[in-house]
Amino acid sequence: LERDRVGHGCSKGNAGWLTPALALPLAVPGQWRKALRWLADPQSPFYIRPRADLKLITWLMGFLAASRRSRFEPNAAALVSLSRQSLDAWEEIADAPETEPFEFARDGLLAVFESQGALDAARASAELTASFGVPFEQWSADAVCEREPAVRGAQIGGLFFPGEGRCEPYLAVRALEVAARRAGVEIVESAEVLNAEHALSRLSSLNTTRGRFDAKDYVLAAGTWSGALGARLGVSIPMMGAKGYSLVVPPLEPQPRRSLYLADRKIAVNPHANSLRISGTLELVGEDLTVNSRRLEGIVQGARHMLQLNDPLGEVEIWRGLRPCLPDGMPAIGRTRRYRNLWLATGHHMTGLKTAPGTGRLLAELLCGLTPFIDPLPFRADRYA
Repeated sequence: LERDRVGHGCSKGNAGWLTPALALPLAVPGQWRKALRWLADPQSPFYIRPRADLKLITWLMGFLAASRRSRFEPNAAALVSLSRQSLDAWEEIADAPETEPFEFARDGLLAVFESQGALDAARASAELTASFGVPFEQWSADAVCEREPAVRGAQIGGLFFPGEGRCEPYLAVRALEVAARRAGVEIVESAEVLNAEHALSRLSSLNTTRGRFDAKDYVLAAGTWSGALGARLGVSIPMMGAKGYSLVVPPLEPQPRRSLYLADRKIAVNPHANSLRISGTLELVGEDLTVNSRRLEGIVQGARHMLQLNDPLGEVEIWRGLRPCLPDGMPAIGRTRRYRNLWLATGHHMTGLKTAPGTGRLLAELLCGLTPFIDPLPFRADRYA
């Protein structure tokens, strides 16, 4: 059941990265100190609009508690592992002869740095993910210029992650949709869930704008809207939407050869066949989808510091979407406490696309009573719902 059209949520315009190197929980130790400095700048990578909101305050308290290193590192190991398994699955999907092309490439991710402090912090993070099986190389500033001619700005070097992947996100979801329909899956679009009927500890049916649906088991995978929809089903999920933006612009000359991460400015750059996607910002907003022009301008100006963008940009497609964030920055995959037949697959913040195949496999194995291919404990849904 899809309340809109398949792929028209965050999949329509996210960065398109399939990068285990950056598949870390949102609650990074010490990140809150940097975030406090960013809050004063409306064009910064991270922003919270000041407001008296008990839900936001409670969420932030949970976020701070989860940023302790004792919680962060085991969660990071689990999320990186899920992303690595998913990247292999994406490659297998892309190589299947019946799969519609979605610009899958496994040509690496280059993170470029303007300051030594940012490089040192990123190297520490890279050494952590390397211990989970994600290799990296450190490039000098000269090596960056030689191997990635699209980088034109002042930089001191980079970290290159050779095994990372990328794709065109909407085409990737469309390819999965086609494969699902071919496999016999019935997809009902424009079907917004209104409420549910239940008996004791089991859901019995869903009432939607397309009628009533009965099933043996139900999976709630509604992204940012999982919190509101969960409330209609009688399940509490402390979800917070974090708005991000992307701009699709004409290709550069030269076009980047691979995905680029402008690390000091938290900007993602992804080359496509006939365009360039530039993404960024994390703005805790709940379900607010309004466009903040100052934040868009911050992304453009940040990218101009490192790339030779056209001026004017030319034909631009602007997109914004909401990343589903739980307080500990980990997805919830598994059965809820209240209903024995209601399962969650939500809360993936910025790792949704890069962990999608692994999430589907883990959930299927749990639902069918099979031995999970990965330890499900770090993702357990009943820690909240």
